[in-house]
Amino acid sequence: MDFGLSNEQQMIIDSVKSFVEKELYPHEDEVEKSNKIEDSVVEKIKQKAIESGIYACNMPEIHGGGGLDTLTLCLLEKELGKANFGLSTLSQGQVIFYWLVKGLK
Repeated sequence: MDFGLSNEQQMIIDSVKSFVEKELYPHEDEVEKSNKIEDSVVEKIKQKAIESGIYACNMPEIHGGGGLDTLTLCLLEKELGKANFGLSTLSQGQVIFYWLVKGLK
């Protein structure tokens, strides 16, 4: 029995690693210093996450999400977890965290 990752899972992991390095890490210092995420950064990360297929990956496909299986979602979240929590949460489309950080307007 093969317990290795499928080609698709490895491709997803590689894509998420690249996303974290290019789109999240550059904002970490500012977020840590200011303890807030600027609206422009939120929109940029959201758009890049949508373009890369990461946004709403935890939602079923019938609701517009990625429909990933549990293992693949865990592998994706492991990679996103290497970045700032607020930034990585935004990239998954979990807007409730954004409301907690920014406050309801």
